[in-house]
Amino acid sequence: MADINTTIHSWATDLDTPRVLTLHTTGTPASDEMKRFAEHLAGKAGETLALTIKKGEAPLPFFETEQGLRFFALPGEKLLDLLLYALTGAPESVPANLAAPLETLALPATLDLFVAEFCPFCPRIARQLITLGLMTPHVRLSLYDGTLFTEEAERRGVKAAPTLIYDGDMRWSGQFDVASVMEVVAGRSPEELSPDALRALLEEGGASRVTAMVAEAKKPFKSLNTLLAHEKWSVRLGAMVVMEELAETHPSVVSQTATALLEERDTLDPSALGDIIYVAGLSGDPVHLVTLKSILEGPCDDALREAAEEAMEELEGKASR
Repeated sequence: MADINTTIHSWATDLDTPRVLTLHTTGTPASDEMKRFAEHLAGKAGETLALTIKKGEAPLPFFETEQGLRFFALPGEKLLDLLLYALTGAPESVPANLAAPLETLALPATLDLFVAEFCPFCPRIARQLITLGLMTPHVRLSLYDGTLFTEEAERRGVKAAPTLIYDGDMRWSGQFDVASVMEVVAGRSPEELSPDALRALLEEGGASRVTAMVAEAKKPFKSLNTLLAHEKWSVRLGAMVVMEELAETHPSVVSQTATALLEERDTLDPSALGDIIYVAGLSGDPVHLVTLKSILEGPCDDALREAAEEAMEELEGKASR
């Protein structure tokens, strides 16, 4: 603890303005340990660190910096250095080959890095990714201590440290080259983005941007369909806005989206199905009349019946014009 205290004191002394750290708790033993660490950190840093502790909604506890960098970790010596660096908010200079991909990175990049305190390669790779996260809000980095959250590591199929997971599916392990990773990230097409990446973009008010991406592709996005079928209205909301905007310029894409989702109607949450029925009406495509009639003929509650009747009225009205 003495060495950690020295590190904290040295870091705090070098700061000219206070930094902000938030701990999102869950009430678990790991969360309680992180809370004790956070209070110790704030106590040693003094007025240079403003600590906020609040009950989180995520399944795991985590620290979050002002720039949105997340640490699912109980920092030991190596991980503490990384957390304190992230808290400075000031990126170090990086080689041109590492910075270059950021010039073409126009979409959110969700990066989950699994590390371990004992790992000799983790600090260098983590520091490079933190630097990129400090350079642009497009890099959304979460750092996980795989030895603390072993169940999460197992759930994600992580078997080595470091392991980097991009957008939920692509991954690199061992002594990988961060510059090469970022070239892949920067070159990914919009329709390849995961539901989580699209959701983040929508929650930041980027509905019109997503609309433009879908319009340019001239075809539905599977990830957008996933959001439209989500059981929570708060998740569907941004995707519904995109559908409304697309209905003005690309109704065929809206119709294709409705067709794909209505084919899965038996598995959808009733409230989500009501929204998909609304999307079918938005499309103006009478091809959906047959499906809507079959919905009305089957078991459905009042809200679903009303949605289907309104959509049919809309479609029949457009067909008669």
